[in-house]
Amino acid sequence: MHVECFDGLSRRDNDISRVYLWGMTNECAPGEMRFESEVRSEQRNLPIAEALAQRFTYHSRQEWEARVLAGDVLYNDSPASPEQVVNTGDRLLYIVRNYSEPSVPTHYEILFENEEFLVVGKPAGVPVHHTGSIFWNTFASILRRALKLEELIPMHRLDRDTSGVMLFAKSQDTSKRYQKSLQHIVLRKIYLAVVDGDFPLAETTTLPPGATWLEGRLQVTIPLRELAGQAIRVQMVPDFETGKPCLTTFRLLQHTTNSAGTRRVSIVECELGTGRKHQIRAHLAALGYPILGDVIYNHGGQYYLKRCDTPLDAEDYQVLGARMQMLHAWKLELQLPGMREPKIFESRIFTDEMAAYCANVSARNTL
Repeated sequence: MHVECFDGLSRRDNDISRVYLWGMTNECAPGEMRFESEVRSEQRNLPIAEALAQRFTYHSRQEWEARVLAGDVLYNDSPASPEQVVNTGDRLLYIVRNYSEPSVPTHYEILFENEEFLVVGKPAGVPVHHTGSIFWNTFASILRRALKLEELIPMHRLDRDTSGVMLFAKSQDTSKRYQKSLQHIVLRKIYLAVVDGDFPLAETTTLPPGATWLEGRLQVTIPLRELAGQAIRVQMVPDFETGKPCLTTFRLLQHTTNSAGTRRVSIVECELGTGRKHQIRAHLAALGYPILGDVIYNHGGQYYLKRCDTPLDAEDYQVLGARMQMLHAWKLELQLPGMREPKIFESRIFTDEMAAYCANVSARNTL
């Protein structure tokens, strides 16, 4: 099924000004989706439902058997049967009927474009790549359809709930040519975070191990590792023995309060020196200043666990301080091929909640 999602929006060739495109809704997802795969060697000689269940764990073996019986699985272009045994390289096609996805924001901002690259602002709440429940409305797919760029590839990533500036290659060839030398193209990544409490301003503040003051900025080198074997497996935790080296530099921009005046919060600038998973979020939590709305690193992750079973309510969000984590990829310093000098691209595609705190943060507030 072919579905056209662009619906009347257009862009001007060679336009490098900031452009906002709205109205591309989740309803554009087609009513039927087809997912293709090839059998891997580790699934060789397994019954088809067992092979599918091992690799695609969002359905049990019994559920896959039911889908095979319903005619929703093709084996080498023919209807599959439950007793079918698969071999390495066999083609499997899974047809999902009455397909739907969770609603995600689908707007974006274009900050720069040339023949090879696109610099764009991503909204919070949309994944860059596909997840277990979102295939059609990933951020990469939204841009590919809207801009008619079928080979558009992200050169780096942002978490689903993180907004801000990203660099995309406009073709697979461009991505392959520059991915290994990306450190010479992406020179700096600077974020904004809104955190609980009064973030330290002076060097008189007592700091935990792995945090030091340097020229009025707080440098954090706390090593991090994944919390394996625990309920929240995606969480990164400090570990000075086995953790991976990390470097984040923080600078306080402003102390303020929430709109009700009942909660002290801080606006903090964060620059990545390394790019570990959840690095900024984990470092701020280790310092005692978790990001507002961060369900994994706020309150010990109890609201992340609750959300796995039931939707969070207004009282939960009030405790967390926001409905979406307040972390934004604010500035990206790039030395793109052909540029004589590096250039900083700034995104202000905040959530409404974060805009209430950060809308007046000036371009002068920079490292």
